[in-house]
Amino acid sequence: MLPLLLALAAPSLAADPLLEARAVADGVEPEAPEEGGLRFIGLVQLRPTLSNVITTNPFLDGQVVGTLGGINGTTVFQPGFTDIDEDGVPDDEQGDQGNSAWTEQRVGAFFTYTPPTLDGRAALNAAFEIDFAWGDAAYGSGGNVGGGYGADQVNLQTRRLNAVFSAVDTADHSLDLVAGLQFVGDSAVDPARATPDDLFRTGAGLRFFGSEMAGLTAYGRLRNTQGEVLRGKLGTYTLVENGTGIVDDVSLTMLDLDVVPTWAARLGLHAWALRDRAGGSAGVLGHGPTSQLSGWQGGPQLDLRRPDQDAAPETDADLLWLGLDGGYNHALRQGPLGLHALAVANLGSLYVTDRADVDVQGWHLAAEGRLRWWRGSGSVLRGGVAVTGRDGTGYSEYTGVVSGNSYGIVGAVWAGHGCYLLLPDAGAINRQVAVVSDVSNGGDGLVALTGGAGADLVPEVLTLSLGGGWAQDQWGNRMGREVNGRLDWEPLPLLEVSAVAAHLSGSARLPAPAWTAFGSVQWLVF
Repeated sequence: MLPLLLALAAPSLAADPLLEARAVADGVEPEAPEEGGLRFIGLVQLRPTLSNVITTNPFLDGQVVGTLGGINGTTVFQPGFTDIDEDGVPDDEQGDQGNSAWTEQRVGAFFTYTPPTLDGRAALNAAFEIDFAWGDAAYGSGGNVGGGYGADQVNLQTRRLNAVFSAVDTADHSLDLVAGLQFVGDSAVDPARATPDDLFRTGAGLRFFGSEMAGLTAYGRLRNTQGEVLRGKLGTYTLVENGTGIVDDVSLTMLDLDVVPTWAARLGLHAWALRDRAGGSAGVLGHGPTSQLSGWQGGPQLDLRRPDQDAAPETDADLLWLGLDGGYNHALRQGPLGLHALAVANLGSLYVTDRADVDVQGWHLAAEGRLRWWRGSGSVLRGGVAVTGRDGTGYSEYTGVVSGNSYGIVGAVWAGHGCYLLLPDAGAINRQVAVVSDVSNGGDGLVALTGGAGADLVPEVLTLSLGGGWAQDQWGNRMGREVNGRLDWEPLPLLEVSAVAAHLSGSARLPAPAWTAFGSVQWLVF
């Protein structure tokens, strides 16, 4: 029953946060015009896939997230494989299975209404989506399904519902307040006004937090005659609300500052504090670094039981993340060279029933360099590195990191690396699995190298990209090597047709190499 419930709750991924970011990058503001009225932006996606990545759990054949080769039941198909069960009898687990083939479709929609009488000072935002795999289900209810024969499925998903108030808006500074269900990242940028480069190459790049949250956020900006000099975010959110009269909830407070010391450089300061009093048991699969939810998505699933305990003890937490990032021309707007680097310390304590507290002392480092070497925005050379500390063997401390994946499905979207199997594919619709699906890598730490090269064969119309990556955990176990290729064609403005192929080998988590090939059609509508 638990896998079934998780399957029904699994999110669709690509429309959030990329829908708004793509709109901004293409010059389509997702906000209503100043004179007021209703504004619509939508993203139509179609994605047929052929892959040897399979699910061994029938309840998860359709919506699945997390670690490829992990406890979510995903692995790779091996022709002729026969398993021997514990009684010594051949058990052909994959005898009726083969390579996976499916087609997914989605429409994501953003609506913004600005009352004409308020002169653009307030707006109501709503975001919804419907997505399914062709032929999956009909005449029922539930998210992420509804493409079966007969259809008639109740599957509308509410992704955002919030009010935005422009408290201050002058030539020198602005202050916007967002109240309600909203997408929140781990940087100072407002996702409603961000490009993909802003989301993935400032702050922590959605490695630690990147999902919908209900709460209140203040976004502020200071400007001078040369442009923006300071950007900031202060927000408070309720991640889990259990009993309204009981101290058993999970809350998050975030402070992010982005300073612009020169015309092309940025320096970011970040502090995020999470207070968890849910005992690790909130939700179907629990929450926090001891939960099955965390382990399912590639985060730590810590076993804090004493030797004489069978059941896991209740565990609360106070967690703190302190981050510093810096970048030069991160969006490649001020020249051909762009750089970004990040350092995050994860501190805090886990409060375990009937035993001593467990200290949290983790860290993460990352850096990336990009060079536009030829004509067109797609002609870019890229190289990146990411390193995360591993958990030690100490009983009284956890020396890995914790991310939003320990508290929500999907709680963090690590993107910008150019991988599809080794690291998470942020363009996935309902099936996002990767060998390393969380920056903590299950608490085992990480060393990852990624890179790629792109060329605009026809500027802004036809782009060929080659890329890949290599990773291992901090114990020396190989996570794998990936090589991939992608061809993007834009036959009409805001319509992109792509063909992608990727191959992963040498992973200690998989019995054989993994591969995937898919097509993608994405149409931005406004």
